[in-house]
Amino acid sequence: MKIAGVIAEFNPFHNGHEYLLKKIKQDFNPDLLVVSLSGYFTMRGELSINSPFLKAKYALNEANLVIELPTYLALNSADKFAEYSILELNKVGVTDLFFGSEENNIKLYEAWDESFKNNQKEIKKALEKGESYKMATNSVCQISPNDLLGYSYYKAIKKHKLNIKIHPIKREGSIHGENTPNNNLYASSSAIRNNFNLIDSFSPSYVSKENLLNQELLFPYFKFLLLSLNKSDYLNIAFISEGIENLLLKNIKDSNSFQELIEKSANRRYTKSRIRRSIVYIMFRIPKLEGKYEITRVLGYDSKGKAYLNSIKKNINIKTNIKDGLDPILDIDLKIAKILDLVYKTNNFKLEQGKPVLKEDYND
Repeated sequence: MKIAGVIAEFNPFHNGHEYLLKKIKQDFNPDLLVVSLSGYFTMRGELSINSPFLKAKYALNEANLVIELPTYLALNSADKFAEYSILELNKVGVTDLFFGSEENNIKLYEAWDESFKNNQKEIKKALEKGESYKMATNSVCQISPNDLLGYSYYKAIKKHKLNIKIHPIKREGSIHGENTPNNNLYASSSAIRNNFNLIDSFSPSYVSKENLLNQELLFPYFKFLLLSLNKSDYLNIAFISEGIENLLLKNIKDSNSFQELIEKSANRRYTKSRIRRSIVYIMFRIPKLEGKYEITRVLGYDSKGKAYLNSIKKNINIKTNIKDGLDPILDIDLKIAKILDLVYKTNNFKLEQGKPVLKEDYND
């Protein structure tokens, strides 16, 4: 059985994502197409402008099954994000991984891996000089920054000795991370987040620009929380170490937005991504957790995806709805949903505890 897997954030879902999913179905003709989707927050610590369930609904126009990478696992470095995502896909039997690539050359990953292993000391020196991990690997090993995540997938599969083949697919039109569109069909997610009006032109017709979540609305809440916490409160918060909270406390008094706080706080020691992740961990008081995440959380499926889940449910711990106490990692997502409900007046908490999105529930 050929089961294709895609790791995604869909922040937001756009034409490039639809192109990738369609191309997988066209060229590979899989028996099943599975998406591992980050939830409320992206790898870099940005609030997703759509809820996990809305993103799952969009994805199901092409995919058969959407599973979630919970916030605690998604908020990580590229290597950790890739590793956790690969392990989630492996749980449901994915045989082939597909992802967008600028280079679109599998042999490069093998060359990069050799260079990476041989240049650990040089990479460490570059990091100590203040270079980001992305820039350090690029300058030392000539790993393309826009293909770093693909290389992280390659390393994770190799590390765990998984029987998953990788298939980079050439990105069309827009380069990953571009802040403005350079063509009439494809725009990067970051370009669309900079201008929500671009959704109409660069996303499929079924994607709406209504009720988008603006992270800046959370800033007053975060500012209040940061100023009210005691030093001891930070001891059990994950990802917080070496006094990063002092840096945030120093700069938040004169900051009026997350963007301003991040710009003031980022330095040679702490990248913007590290600052963003720290903000999320503090804002939701996410604790340090240990142990494996054994659950497979399902966000949505079509009839084919549902039938496949029924065929494997004896082998893995599938959850199609959740409640407090099932797993500490899922408890974090429930807490986030409750807080987002208060700020945005959404229905996220009720959705979190409800059933997955069914493709049959809406018009194709």
